[in-house]
Amino acid sequence: MLYGVPRGRTGEVTALPLTGDWVQTPGVNNANGIVGTPDGHGLIVVSSTPGKLYQVSLKTGHATEIALSGASDVVNGDGLFRIGRTLYVVQNRLNRISVFDLDAKATTATLRRTITDPRFDVPTTAARFGNRLYLVNARFTSPQTPDTTFTAVAVSI
Repeated sequence: MLYGVPRGRTGEVTALPLTGDWVQTPGVNNANGIVGTPDGHGLIVVSSTPGKLYQVSLKTGHATEIALSGASDVVNGDGLFRIGRTLYVVQNRLNRISVFDLDAKATTATLRRTITDPRFDVPTTAARFGNRLYLVNARFTSPQTPDTTFTAVAVSI
C-alpha cells in the first residue's frame, strides 16, 4: 500500500493498494524508493529485497515490473532519483548507485554505469544540487552509539 498527500492543496491522505505484478513479502523491505515517471502519470517504486523496479499507475495502483537490461536486479535498492529518463538507484548495502536509462514508457531500464565512492557507508537516499547527487550515509552496518557520526557524500552525475 502506498499513501499520498495532495500537493499544493488541502485534501485527505489517500491509500493506493499495489496490485498487478507487485509481490508484498512479509518481514523484508518492500516498497522503498519512490519517484515519478518521466511522463508524470505514474510512479517508479523499488522493492529492495527481491531487487525489482516497478511502474505503478497513480490511478489504479497496478504495478508492472520494469525489465532490467545489463543488470539482473537492484537488490538493496533504497533511494531513487530521476532526471529526465535517467534513473539513479541507490543500493544501500552495496555502497553504489546504479544509473539506468529508461525507455520512453519506463517499461525497460538499461544499466548505463555504476557510481561508487570510498566514502559511501550504506547510502540510503539522494538529493540533487547542480551536477551532484548528495547521499546520506545511514551506517546500518556500523555499531551505533550516542557518539556515532553520520555524513553526507556528494558525487558528480
